[in-house]
Parts: sequence; structure tokens; C-alpha cells
Amino acid sequence: MAREVVAGIVGGLVGAGLMRIRAPPPPPPPAITASKETIASQSVTAGGSVTLKPTTMYKFAIILFHGNGDPQVRLDITRNGVTESLYGNEQAIEILANESISIVAVNTDTANPRNTPTIEIASLSW
Repeated sequence: MAREVVAGIVGGLVGAGLMRIRAPPPPPPPAITASKETIASQSVTAGGSVTLKPTTMYKFAIILFHGNGDPQVRLDITRNGVTESLYGNEQAIEILANESISIVAVNTDTANPRNTPTIEIASLSW
């Protein structure tokens, strides 16, 4: 009975505009940080390989492969456990959202050192 009386009084006050019930303010949006990383072109020994980017998780990223490397350099790009290949003279763009990536360069020329392409990674985190 007392509960109904209190509910009736509060309801009447709210209805009459004498009492205002306000919701708490929403939480502030997360702070967003932008960063840019450049993986410069580098030489890979004949028949050798080099890790250009160890496995890294990104909330959001755009990766640019400039295509200014040698065609004998194969880039093995592993994205969430799935590997695809790209060659040093090919241009490409990858977009990541809540995904991991790693990049390994392999020189398929067993007689001469070859160069990797320049790779740029622009990312957002929050």
C-alpha cells in the first residue's frame, strides 16, 4: 500500500511538472589516436627472407603497398591466419578492421639481393 502511495505522489508531481527526472549524461566518446608507420624499402639477401611486420592487431588500418620493389621479392601477407602473396612491383591497398596482420618478404632470386617495396600503414586506435 505504501509503495502505491509513493508511486502515486511521484507520478503526480512528474505529471504536474513539479519534479523532473533526468537521465545521467552519456559517457564521453573514446579518445581516438591516429598513427602512421612507414616500412622503408630494404635489401633482402639472395634466396633469403625478412620479417617486415611482425603479427600486429589493428582496430582499423589502411596499408599501402607502393609497388616500387623488385618483382623477384614476394610479400607473404598473413591476415587473421590466411596468407596471400603480393610481389614487390605490385601496388595494393589493404583495409583492416579488428584484424591482425604480418608481412614477410621472400627473395625468390637465389643469385642476387633484391629490394622490398615501401609500405605505409595508417591506423586508428581507441
